[in-house]
Amino acid sequence: MKNKVSVSQLALLILLVMMGGKFLTLPSILAEDVGHDSWLVICFAFLWDAICLAFLLWAVKINTSNLSFDSVVNLTLSKWACKPILIVFFVLFVSKIIVLLDSCYKTFAVTFDVNTNWILFVIPIMAVAGFAIYRGFNSIARVSQVLFALIILSIIAILIYPITKTQFASLTPVGEAGWGNIVGTAFNHSFWFSDYTFIYFVFGDIKRSKKLFSPVFVSFSVGVAMTVLLNAVFVALFGSFAPNVDIAMSKIGLFALSTSSVGRWDWLTFTVWLTSVIIKVIVYTFCAYRCIEKLFERYFRGVNLFVMGALTLLLMLPMFISATTFVQTFVQWCILPFALVQYLLPLLMPLLTSIATKKSQKEVVTNEQS
Repeated sequence: MKNKVSVSQLALLILLVMMGGKFLTLPSILAEDVGHDSWLVICFAFLWDAICLAFLLWAVKINTSNLSFDSVVNLTLSKWACKPILIVFFVLFVSKIIVLLDSCYKTFAVTFDVNTNWILFVIPIMAVAGFAIYRGFNSIARVSQVLFALIILSIIAILIYPITKTQFASLTPVGEAGWGNIVGTAFNHSFWFSDYTFIYFVFGDIKRSKKLFSPVFVSFSVGVAMTVLLNAVFVALFGSFAPNVDIAMSKIGLFALSTSSVGRWDWLTFTVWLTSVIIKVIVYTFCAYRCIEKLFERYFRGVNLFVMGALTLLLMLPMFISATTFVQTFVQWCILPFALVQYLLPLLMPLLTSIATKKSQKEVVTNEQS
């Protein structure tokens, strides 16, 4: 029961997870690849995300037996197929956590002029994540509900003034980088998208509701609009310098300053927004933890300190290799395996769920008759 999540909570989480992290280093990475057409890359990436999210929600809708994701795969593709899928998910989530934490670390160093030890930075966040896992996914969802309005208002406060100073004409000509290059870049950077993947790990815990698609897609659409808008504002404001501007949200916030009277009030709104990144890290840590549970077919009543310790050790990687090198090498090598669970698996989930539901219902009838 502690992992149960309502449709409204799911919708809010989708929005927060979408925006958490995409406003940091991604805009400059895309600007380096396709220049002012980077906002088009985001549009194409989100278009495929929308299709996959629709299929995944369809699977949730027909999951009348409330089967977990691994149960669906076990009943249809076998346990031997489930293990590799869980391993890919685990690597995907750990990779995302590493990149997100590194971005946060740089943000504190650049924006707040705070330099701290990586270990002392990671351990408190993992401690909070461990407590959230102990309390259940529902606790993460409820905290997201409480902070949702503040986070959205902080984003609006940061963006509203820079938008008035943006010359959107600088985004023309549209498609100058070449449409093939734009679509290819969207695939090459797919690692940064598919934020719906956490749904797999609450697949059987979503409360039944007549309205599922509309609340989630309203939130998804708002997230798309805000992400595309921020990226467009970023490349329009910084132009050819955009690839050299690492933390996009922080630099955009500089345009909203009123230093002569009240100082850098953007620090407050920026700090509030950063909680969405921490929430995203906690959500992905929950998913990675569940992967380990399902891989070893063990459910830990409390929080297994050995598992949390192992996860924390994996997050020490940036002490030995830069996150940029990590993304350009390891993540790029894993693009195809990641794409299988990010984009192929959602398309198969309605069929797999339908078959698994029928099998589970037959087993129930057989057991009752015997």
